[in-house]
Amino acid sequence: MSITSVRGARRPGIHRGSLLVVAFAALLALVACSDDSGSDSGAGTEATTTAEASAGTAASTATAEATASPESRDIAHELGTTTITGIPERIVVLEYSFADNLGSLEVAPVGYAVDAPPDYLATYTEDVGAVAVGTRAEPDLEAIAALKPDLIIGDLQRHEETYPLLSEIAPTLIFNSLRGSYQDQLDTFAVIADVLGKQDEAAALLATYESSFDAAAERANAEADPILVGVLHPGGFTAHTSQSFMGSLLDSLGRPNVLEPVDGETQYDFSLEGIVGADPSGIVVLCAPGEQELLDTLSSEPAWQVLDAVTNERVYVFDRNLWSKGRGLIAYEQILADAVDSGLLSDGPSTRTSCG
Repeated sequence: MSITSVRGARRPGIHRGSLLVVAFAALLALVACSDDSGSDSGAGTEATTTAEASAGTAASTATAEATASPESRDIAHELGTTTITGIPERIVVLEYSFADNLGSLEVAPVGYAVDAPPDYLATYTEDVGAVAVGTRAEPDLEAIAALKPDLIIGDLQRHEETYPLLSEIAPTLIFNSLRGSYQDQLDTFAVIADVLGKQDEAAALLATYESSFDAAAERANAEADPILVGVLHPGGFTAHTSQSFMGSLLDSLGRPNVLEPVDGETQYDFSLEGIVGADPSGIVVLCAPGEQELLDTLSSEPAWQVLDAVTNERVYVFDRNLWSKGRGLIAYEQILADAVDSGLLSDGPSTRTSCG
């Protein structure tokens, strides 16, 4: 299955890459030595164990030869092709969408990167014993290595530079999550399901979700004008265009976006003056719980108060941790419910007006 990449500008490479690779190789060697440190418990015991092991090996040779090697497959991803042998069981995920993917397939990760996660994801990470391995932007390589994963799943935007180091720890797949579109997320889910040998489960989940999606899309007002979508945060307002994850998801539901990507960027800073110039008929504001003050400050601006979307009560406010970070089938069901209940799809007066 092909994966469509929607990439922004690539960041400059790490100038100290070679030093990092050497240093991390030394770290891996130390971890390996640490694992072997308990084996020198006594010469007599070691000799006995060796003899027993030799006998066991001879007795099981026929069985071992009769057992086929685990199937190896070459999995294409954003940074090339990675060989996966057998079905991975110890998986580290470095973006929330991948934790959602595993949760949907009833697979528990052993490690996950975490910073201000959507509340629902605790059920599929912390509550099933997954260990925190740094943040999504700065994963802790030593903590990841200590978990002895047999698969790491990372994000193109965040982890392209550390991909060589991650690959030294375990086979690593990189997908376009942070800057990817809605279709990118669905494509990635299908690839992950294939890697885990859960194609049938994924097909059933997608069929169920498609029914929910179609039911929500039927509520969309086909005559409604395009909307503006953006994340409100302490640094300003980041617009999500038609090719962003949220913009493309809402467009699929029947609410097109007023903004197109600029210089390949699907998301970018957008001023109040820019919002006034776009003059959308509706505005989706994504903000974090506890940041109501930011919305109150924006709402008090005279230029904001005269916007068509504001005067017609078509400003729809949602939890940014869910809507912007929760990219997977579990989150989508909640997002669909929000989009219907708020009046967003029908282009009616908003019932969601606060960040709480």
